[in-house]
Amino acid sequence: MPDLNLLTKREKEVLSLLPGAKVDRLLARQLGISERTLRAHITSIKRKLGYRSRIEVTIAADRHQRGSSHPT
Repeated sequence: MPDLNLLTKREKEVLSLLPGAKVDRLLARQLGISERTLRAHITSIKRKLGYRSRIEVTIAADRHQRGSSHPT
């Protein structure tokens, strides 16, 4: 996984919750933010870490949580 130090505290929180998230509405509610703000955080995470899609970010976050550093 790329350098997580590039992310804000809130972006790291969003990233850590993405692998278990089923619906944006519920994730946003859990974080106490709007769905639009959630999507903005995800877009920022993708840009900062060099991913093209939310799926790539989610897979990389899941693998990072499981201890694997390789996103592929």
